[in-house]
Amino acid sequence: MNLRILHDQLTRRVQQWGNDARENRQVYRRLAQVLPDRLKDLVSRHRGRGMGPADSTRAALVSEELIAHIDEMVQVGANSVEARIQYETHMMLIDARRALRAFRAK
Repeated sequence: MNLRILHDQLTRRVQQWGNDARENRQVYRRLAQVLPDRLKDLVSRHRGRGMGPADSTRAALVSEELIAHIDEMVQVGANSVEARIQYETHMMLIDARRALRAFRAK
């Protein structure tokens, strides 16, 4: 992070990081809600191939489709955490500058 960033640019970045964090968090929640449905769908597709309940569940759990969905969830979650950290770090810089101005004004 550039500590000499202009205040206007800093506030824009704070807004952007906050928006990114919120959006990624919302997408992550939705992906997490859909995960059980996707697993059930995969299990039922494997059962349609003549597998038993345990075998179809096992096959669904190791399927590339489910793993890709989980990888997507992990990536979106990581993006959300990164954006939140950037937001909080930039907010700390704003707060530090405010405190310095108040200290110098005394």
